[in-house]
Amino acid sequence: MPLVFILNAALMISVIHLIRKLRPLWCALILIPTILLSIWNTILFYPQEFSPSIPKQIKYSVTAILYYDDLTPADWEEYTYRPSRTGESEKYIVALYKYKGQVPLDGTTYFYNDTDYHKDHPIRSLSDIPSELEPHHQFIWWLLQTFEKRTGAQ
Repeated sequence: MPLVFILNAALMISVIHLIRKLRPLWCALILIPTILLSIWNTILFYPQEFSPSIPKQIKYSVTAILYYDDLTPADWEEYTYRPSRTGESEKYIVALYKYKGQVPLDGTTYFYNDTDYHKDHPIRSLSDIPSELEPHHQFIWWLLQTFEKRTGAQ
């Protein structure tokens, strides 16, 4: 977090110093890329406690979705929860979505196949799955639902 603050503060101070004597049009032309660069710095360098960086999470999510057809039931059944930096959890979510019709809803299956952390929340309903997922996994689920609805309507 200090790195993000220092980078963005240095960027803003230098840009403010640069644009003080410029015309308003030039100020706008310099401020817009500066703000975008500041946002990019924040996304790229913001620390993720037990997860990979945001760009890596996006990469893993896109890769998992692109390889949707290659996923097997083993990708969700054999997954074991652990802080992963290899994209396994994203593959698990996409495989869980793909094979959601095969998930036993009798309370014997747990989210992320994790009986320690999720022991009080077994999967009992398909409609409850998205709310129990990690935030970026909820977004993957939403993307898959949205894409399925669009392709199903055609």
